[in-house]
Amino acid sequence: MTEFKKKPKFAVLGTGNSGQAFAADITLKGYSVNLAEVPEFEDNLNTIEKKGGIEISGEAGNGFARLNMLTTDLKEAIKGVDIIIIGGSAYAHEPFSKTLAHDFEDGQFILFTSNFGALRFRNWMKEAGVTTRVTPVESISLLYATRAIEPGVVACIGLKSNLAVAALPADRTAEFLDLIHPVFPEFVAADNVWTTSVNNVNPIVHPPMVLFNAGRIEATGGKDWNLYADGATECVTQVMMAMDAERMALLGLVSNDGVAFKDSFENFYAKYSLGKQTLSESLRQSPIHGNPAFPAPSCIDTRYINEDLPFGLAPWSSIGRQWGVPTPNIDAVIRLVSTMLGKDYFVDGLTVEKLGLRGMTPEEVKVFIN
Repeated sequence: MTEFKKKPKFAVLGTGNSGQAFAADITLKGYSVNLAEVPEFEDNLNTIEKKGGIEISGEAGNGFARLNMLTTDLKEAIKGVDIIIIGGSAYAHEPFSKTLAHDFEDGQFILFTSNFGALRFRNWMKEAGVTTRVTPVESISLLYATRAIEPGVVACIGLKSNLAVAALPADRTAEFLDLIHPVFPEFVAADNVWTTSVNNVNPIVHPPMVLFNAGRIEATGGKDWNLYADGATECVTQVMMAMDAERMALLGLVSNDGVAFKDSFENFYAKYSLGKQTLSESLRQSPIHGNPAFPAPSCIDTRYINEDLPFGLAPWSSIGRQWGVPTPNIDAVIRLVSTMLGKDYFVDGLTVEKLGLRGMTPEEVKVFIN
């Protein structure tokens, strides 16, 4: 008798760029998807419902996706599903997770896009006294380069070829990949969630480009130019490379699975390869990032700052201080942007205390996450 693999059911939480892309793409691949949103953004769901679904075009599935469920009832959305995907920024990780803490079911996986989502989730569930066997999983980055044109219409400009993912604990990664591979063959196993959080290159590329193009952003409101094609000059990428060397030093203390930023474009976007060029040339000539759908930000306080600093650079800096690993270039970017915006990302961002890693050595962290 032929043994058939279980066909997973999905819940996608959030109706932003990634949430709509995930929901539409998975649906068009023939899987059941419940799309949920908090009441604050119910208008997005109402618009999608009026249209009857989501139209997706570009590099992922192309067509009109009629979803299984649209709801603001988060508990109902995750009932009986196998994989829950947080389709929003790092700020969405905590409210969604804590709201559903006592509604998760044994055997479920919850997928975060990097930013120490898995470690933070474990801490939140421990604080809430949750004993349900729900496994957090992290991807190193978002699978799609995507933009929601409006609720119910999303364009996918690029799709990553190899996207590292890991479960917490790491011995559940294989089980997750076995379940999701028919849907996303692009997913590959990472060593552990240290790889997926510390090998995220967004905090290396986004904040320096915003910082060193701040005057132009404020003067133009981001109009008539592209942050990558125009902003990733040789001098700016030199700063990125210095920051990346500091990041790689932190990564290597717990994982052997890292990829330097200068090689990441070839790794992530193999089918769009420009060949081995300088980092500046790769970024400025990228057919994905130079796309008009990715204009320069209209202000300094953009997601490239308010996500990538508190959930990327800030925890790396905190970890570096605990382990005696110097991060002067990362620290300089945090300090200058904090001054520009009147904030203190060293305080407001993630720290070893907030990650539950205070006082732990690299060897102890390895044990903790494997």
